[in-house]
Amino acid sequence: MLLKYLGHKHEYGKFDCIQLVKQFYSAELGVSLDLPPYPHSRLWMREFTTVNFDERATKYGTKVPLTCAKNYDLMVFKSEKSNLLTHFGLYIMPNQMLHVEEASTSCIEILSDYWLQQLYAVYRHDSLV
Repeated sequence: MLLKYLGHKHEYGKFDCIQLVKQFYSAELGVSLDLPPYPHSRLWMREFTTVNFDERATKYGTKVPLTCAKNYDLMVFKSEKSNLLTHFGLYIMPNQMLHVEEASTSCIEILSDYWLQQLYAVYRHDSLV
């Protein structure tokens, strides 16, 4: 299931971290996620703060501790310097994530200290409970 999501080049609005999550949830889990699209630049971060994302996400799911994360839970990362969200990925057991970064291709990566320091929250969609 995951192989078809690997190796795709990042492109804002077509295949970025939000589009990857939305495509995966729709095609593999039959779930439509209410995530706004990126503008075609990094200005998208102005759309996402911890407060407005929590309000949106808690309508469809629940925050779970990383220690309780299960496959395909939504991982949300934030800036160390502000309350702006900077990245999204899908949790993959054990201790990995499926994601795509700017100027890169989609991959499954171990949750290193770098990612763990930026982790804001893990959400489980109600349909996955």
